[in-house]
Amino acid sequence: MNALRVVIADDEPILCDELKCLLEDTGEVQVVGIGHSGEEALELCGRSDVDAVFLDIQMPVMNGMEAARILSSRPHPPLIVFITAFSNYAVEAFQVEAVDYILKPFDEGDIDRVLKKLQQRRNKALPPARPFLKKILAETGDRLEVIDVKQVQYFQAENRQIFVCTIGGKKYEIRNRLNELEEALDPADFFRCHRNFIVNVNQIGQLASWFNRGYLLIMNPSRDEIPVGRVYAAKLKNYLPL
Repeated sequence: MNALRVVIADDEPILCDELKCLLEDTGEVQVVGIGHSGEEALELCGRSDVDAVFLDIQMPVMNGMEAARILSSRPHPPLIVFITAFSNYAVEAFQVEAVDYILKPFDEGDIDRVLKKLQQRRNKALPPARPFLKKILAETGDRLEVIDVKQVQYFQAENRQIFVCTIGGKKYEIRNRLNELEEALDPADFFRCHRNFIVNVNQIGQLASWFNRGYLLIMNPSRDEIPVGRVYAAKLKNYLPL
């Protein structure tokens, strides 16, 4: 299971460091930001995907409860865990649908309890995993050829037609559209690198520089050169160590 992406906000830096160590030592958490006020918590949670935020209730200017109310009103709010030295905030915590709260000083038992609740809530929120496309049907005369996607080098749009080019060097016309394929294929293996191309990243043999700081992907085994469009270039680093 992917690690929980967590933000910590507390006006005591030493406590933040302690909590970060306790969370990351579990192997279930990645702390992606630490702030010391409600405002910083809001900024950190808006900067990237955050699964949960550990909020100190008593902070200067904007306290944790105020920050929680703002976060809970956002379209995709993070799960909220309060950090407090007092046990009389249960009702307010319930009003913002907090998962739990931990009392200072806390220990490994508190962390384990809260993480179990966070994982349960996150799992309930996740949509059921959809199966990725495994086979492609290609037109060959009056028959349809069944092609395993592992045998695909790339998909290409050309003259309002869509083609699949295989590792075996064959090129077939298919009925799918590139937008449909982009949604249906496993993004771990297939990359939309250009408005006219989707490539099998496992078949990229070489990377070449192109004009205007662009790239060309040299595919195996055909050695075909596939351009990487400017709007897609930033995503290339997700597949290759640029």
